[in-house]
Amino acid sequence: MTESALAAVRGLLPAIAESAADVDRNRAVDPGIIAALQDAGFFSMLQPTSFGGLEVEPDDYLAATREISAACMSTGWLAGMLGVSTWHLALFDKRAQHDVWDSDRRALVCASYAPTGRLERVNGGFRLSGHWSHCTGVDHAAWLMAGALVVGDDGAAQDFVVALVPRHDYAIEPNWNGLGLRGIGAHDVVVAGATVPGHRTFGWVTPDQRSRLAPLYRLPQPILYTHTGTAPVLGAALGVLAARRAKVRHPLSAVAMAEADLELSVLQMRRNVAELMACARLDAGPEEELMLRSRRDQVLAFERAMTAIRLFEPDVDAELVERVWRDVRTAHMHVANDVERVLSVVGQFAFGLKVDAFIL
Repeated sequence: MTESALAAVRGLLPAIAESAADVDRNRAVDPGIIAALQDAGFFSMLQPTSFGGLEVEPDDYLAATREISAACMSTGWLAGMLGVSTWHLALFDKRAQHDVWDSDRRALVCASYAPTGRLERVNGGFRLSGHWSHCTGVDHAAWLMAGALVVGDDGAAQDFVVALVPRHDYAIEPNWNGLGLRGIGAHDVVVAGATVPGHRTFGWVTPDQRSRLAPLYRLPQPILYTHTGTAPVLGAALGVLAARRAKVRHPLSAVAMAEADLELSVLQMRRNVAELMACARLDAGPEEELMLRSRRDQVLAFERAMTAIRLFEPDVDAELVERVWRDVRTAHMHVANDVERVLSVVGQFAFGLKVDAFIL
């Protein structure tokens, strides 16, 4: 099933590449492309088998995201972020999954995890209000996962959770105007007093809950998000290198070095994710060293991809290179790709200093 999905996605790549300039110009990925990715099984890759999904190895999902991004980085970023939200939904209470997928197995979920919402307790659940920015893919989604603070009667914050709300409970403010990734539609959303049943909120997965999940869903929660934030950049760099190799103005040794660095990044990420999945199969939490190595290699993959694309930076009259460079610079602002912050923590750990667990 995984090979079938990958083959189907690859069959779409010429059409996705052909649409890339229009995506950038029109600031939107055509719904037909999203529907085609649905038909190919891309958005089922991280969906539980109990709801018709494939539950593939995460490396296969990241590989598909890279390949889509090599054809069009906006499309790859958009698809990757919608797909990883499907993985997160699988961690919610089963009743929430039924709410989303019983009537439509193809329903997509977008997300914004900034705790800019407010949840007040009411009978049977909560009342949610808030304003969230940068909700990638909201135009294509039927549900939203939104970060919010649970507040008590005194107005003080008690907890941080994620609330799941259907499309009719939020308004979209179409204001995404990024220099790059112009087609991802990362608009703002507003919720004004929507009722959220308790089972549609998500806090932290306890060890008892984790043991009842399939191995894919026992991965540490940040891993797929951070790697999904880098896979499109790697894919875009590989795509530019393949398309523009003959026109590079740098020594050929620089091209060979860039290709080796990108291959190294793919292999390192693949190794780390495989080791994390091995821990998940044993229902054992990974050691700090493995978590930090995974984050280190992931952010260095981003840095190497930027370096590879810079080989073509003087060639700014080339539409492909100019578009990808804008996309990558925009992706650099995502928290997953904060190279300096991650490497600082890795350095602290190497010297035996206490590290911030949040970055793990």
